[in-house]
Amino acid sequence: MPPRVPRNLLIIDDETVLCWVLGRFFSSAGYEVDSATDLDEALERVKHGRYDLVISDLRLSGTQSEEGLIIAERLREASPDTRMVLLTAFATPDLGSRAQALGVDLVLSKPQPLPDLAVHVSQLLEAPRQESARRLMP
Repeated sequence: MPPRVPRNLLIIDDETVLCWVLGRFFSSAGYEVDSATDLDEALERVKHGRYDLVISDLRLSGTQSEEGLIIAERLREASPDTRMVLLTAFATPDLGSRAQALGVDLVLSKPQPLPDLAVHVSQLLEAPRQESARRLMP
């Protein structure tokens, strides 16, 4: 179901195809969507853009680095009310705790079915930030 007022989403993933698929999916549902494919581009968008929700992969460089946590930290500095979903194929309880401490609203396993992701996004955007600081593990 499309939101009443267009919501601004930022999708961050080093897989350009995934950015494209998520962008098309959420655009068709009435969202305004930007994307970034690397850490520098993501940090630039977080610093200068205004987003209601950010969906980011944990690892952007194909290494063991956890750029998604750097993005979460910068997002909290730049826009404390913006919701954040972290997608990862490497979820652990420790990652969930560290992500939550940085203000990530949800940690979801990757791949995530699009309808399920849409439900999570919709729920996060409907609830005030302080009411839904929670995490979801695979």
